[in-house]
Amino acid sequence: MQQNYLELARRIRRSFRLPVADHRAYEDIVRDKAGLEIGGPSEIFRRVLPIYEAAKSVDGVNFGPQTMWEGQLVEGQTYKYMNGRIGRQYICDATDLGSIGADSYDFVASSNNLEHIANPLKAVGEWLRVLRTGGYLFLVLPRKESNFDRKRNVTTFEHLLDDLQKGTSERDLTHLEEIIERHDYAMDPPLMRRLMSLVTLRGYRPAMNPETMRQRGIANFENRGLHHHVFDHDLLARIFGHFGMKPILKTSTSTDYIAVARKI
Repeated sequence: MQQNYLELARRIRRSFRLPVADHRAYEDIVRDKAGLEIGGPSEIFRRVLPIYEAAKSVDGVNFGPQTMWEGQLVEGQTYKYMNGRIGRQYICDATDLGSIGADSYDFVASSNNLEHIANPLKAVGEWLRVLRTGGYLFLVLPRKESNFDRKRNVTTFEHLLDDLQKGTSERDLTHLEEIIERHDYAMDPPLMRRLMSLVTLRGYRPAMNPETMRQRGIANFENRGLHHHVFDHDLLARIFGHFGMKPILKTSTSTDYIAVARKI
């Protein structure tokens, strides 16, 4: 079994090393345009889908002044997303970008972030509010087969719509018991975590177990570590359709689904 995890880690490392085959089409969309990233910076947008380099500027949004991924954050002109390039860092919830005006950006990008949001459609609606008509939404979501969600089912669009209609808040823990039960803890051993820390260039975090998962889950509003939902390309297409967006590009890597749609 350890050999299987080593092979998975190698594939993940390869997926972070080279751009996707059609990366130039994605770069052309953002070339010389101003963008907003939700929950970054992301290594994916540096290497796999290198839109940072093509964009005129990128600002960032994070939910709090400290996260388990970025550490300490300060609001203002502090968003260091690539090679000394700096944008504005906003500290606000992804479902409420009230400090950002409508129609402010040419593109909005989010990588491995939407699954951490309890009310994804509310979040996407807010991202579209700050996106100009004709602008583009980039969504990158993890493939469940490549991570600890592999035993979970893909979320139905009807479930997301129900969350929107009920006004589900980011304090919601509806999926905590499912996560504890179906989390593949074998995909989260110290070996894999150490390998992944090298892949993502982030700090090593110890492996989880049901009790530590429960403890972290109860404090999810503070740490936002839970994957509330599981996505695939079909679900992303339903989301785009719900908002009347036009799908433009999509592709997959061994670890992620990537999809882009235009706001009409």
